[in-house]
Amino acid sequence: MLSILGMGCYLPETEISNEFLHDEVGLERGPEWVKSRLGIYKRYSVLSKDYILKTKNQNPVQAMIHARARGETPVAMGAKAAKKALAQAGVPAEKIGLVIANTDTPFETIPSTANLIAKALGVGSGPHCDVNSACSSFARHMRILADMEPRLPEFILCVQASAYTTRTDYSAKSVDGYIWGDGAAAEVLSARHAGRLSVEPMIFETDPRGADDITIDAAGHFAQNGAAVREFSIRKTCEMFEDIAQKKGLYAEDAYTVAHQANYVMQDSIIGHLHLPPEKHLRNVHTQGNIAAAGCPSVIAQNLDKLRKGDKIVYAVLGSGLAWGGGYMEAQ
Repeated sequence: MLSILGMGCYLPETEISNEFLHDEVGLERGPEWVKSRLGIYKRYSVLSKDYILKTKNQNPVQAMIHARARGETPVAMGAKAAKKALAQAGVPAEKIGLVIANTDTPFETIPSTANLIAKALGVGSGPHCDVNSACSSFARHMRILADMEPRLPEFILCVQASAYTTRTDYSAKSVDGYIWGDGAAAEVLSARHAGRLSVEPMIFETDPRGADDITIDAAGHFAQNGAAVREFSIRKTCEMFEDIAQKKGLYAEDAYTVAHQANYVMQDSIIGHLHLPPEKHLRNVHTQGNIAAAGCPSVIAQNLDKLRKGDKIVYAVLGSGLAWGGGYMEAQ
């Protein structure tokens, strides 16, 4: 059985409030629109406020140069989240035999983010690699490890890190400026040692027919078909929660639920559709924005200490591809 021994997350220093976006950057959507459509009130960026004000981030290449000069890159964030996960697990970096990483916004084409994070941590040689499936990458990482279980090394490190604000247009009519934040999450896992959470990945699928619905050009801005993605996200999340609950014999009140941290208002819709107990739906998107694949695991990491033995979690995430995945966890 796959187990999570430790988790960690990291958010960059620059806090971006809605007031800053409205009053200083000049985004035209007002507070009521954000409240009714997104429910996101602050997020964190690898960019400085001065840089956003001066440039409105019209050149993502320059944004990456700026973030690198500040020491805030996907690799740096991923390494910081990983150090927390390693410390919680009580596993030294040199014992990690495999690093799997994801970033949708890499600052380097080569080498892989996984190898750069491994170098930063002092991890030795191994089949380290990137496995990218956009915001659904946490589910993909869990699924690929379960598929590899008989051949896994003793300890594995998974990292999800993204700097979406470097690919966000902050011009006046932008909607994306309200959505995106930056951050990273990490998990230390083992199939040989019991940990804080057992993990049973149950779903991972993609539908290439939706490949153009969410995109980032190599050096361009984020773009999406917002209406189509919103409908897909709500419907598919509900389907996954119901499917997993049925297979595990769970009722709504039996488990904590964690969805992709894209939009607080969308999550309210999911809670309403499925009659989920709001107090058992764990989330952080309202206080840190959408941090892509790191969103779901960061929620679990931030709530790990409140879980008691036998507590159950059902997770479901979605991303570009279109891709979706989910599974079941239980506190040990």
